[in-house]
Parts: sequence; C-alpha cells; structure tokens
Amino acid sequence: MNIDLGALKREKKSQLDLDFLLNLDTINYYGDEILLPNPFSVKGKLYIMNDKVFLTSDINTVMEVNCSRCLKPFTYQFSSKVNAELVNEELYEEEEDEDPGDIILYHNNIIDLAEIIKDNIFMNIPIQTLCDRDCKGICAKCGIDLNEEQCRCNLDKNEEEKVIDPRLAKLKELL
Repeated sequence: MNIDLGALKREKKSQLDLDFLLNLDTINYYGDEILLPNPFSVKGKLYIMNDKVFLTSDINTVMEVNCSRCLKPFTYQFSSKVNAELVNEELYEEEEDEDPGDIILYHNNIIDLAEIIKDNIFMNIPIQTLCDRDCKGICAKCGIDLNEEQCRCNLDKNEEEKVIDPRLAKLKELL
C-alpha cells in the first residue's frame, strides 16, 4: 500500500487514518516458513508535518508457527506497534551523533506502508515460539516428544551432564 504525500499535501491534510488488511501468505523467517492464514490488521494514523511524517499503528494477526522445543505446529497470536518518523531522503542530512534507527526514509513523496509493516513484523516475531510455557521438547538422544511419553533411552541426568558436544570439548579443558 503506497501513500502519496504530494496528494495529501495538495488536499491540505495533516493526518490520515489507517485501517486496512495486509495480505501475506507466508513469511520466510530465518529459513522457517511461517504460514499466515489470516491477513494482518493494521490500524493507526499518519501525521504529516512539513517534510516529516509520523506513523503510529497497531498490527495484529494469527500465525501458524512451529514450537521451538517440540517442533509441533501451533497457532500464535501476533501483536505489534509501529511508532516511526519518516523523512524525505532528499532532505535528510545524517548527523554523526544521531542514531537513524527510528527514522525511515521515503523518496518521491511516496511512502510504502506495506514494506514498513513487513519490516516491523519481521523484527517483532519472537526468536523462540513455544506452544506452552511448560513444553518439555524432544529428547536430545532418541527424539521422542517428552510431552507425550517418557523417554526410553534411559538417559538420566548424570549421563546428560557427561555427554559433551565434541565441538565444545576443548572448552572443558579450560575449566
């Protein structure tokens, strides 16, 4: 969804209410494909002040993700807020001591809201998604889902501590 600031300025609008659905089928998140059965609901406002624009919005949807511990798919309720300052790239002068982290540049008086929303979604998906806070995951040795049945490999706690990843064995010598 593109916003033409030139048209809004000609109409002498200083704010624009946002209420739309952004349809994405999937998001590739660090190699994992996240299914998006529902569109993203975006509600907010765009405030226009001279050559600066301020965006505030809420983003909500339901995602189909895999649990980071047991790897089973589950439904995750996603919610995020966008608060950003947008500046025309032709007028933006980067100062050395200024952190441009919260500034988004636009050009040709066109703001690509879909791209801003996608970036925000990507930055706010949790690194570890869990189907349940108490998810036990899968056994590191035999791969059984510990939420459904007891591990049969007889790997007790003492043996677990003795098993050392060969890539980290050199670190044990330092201790």
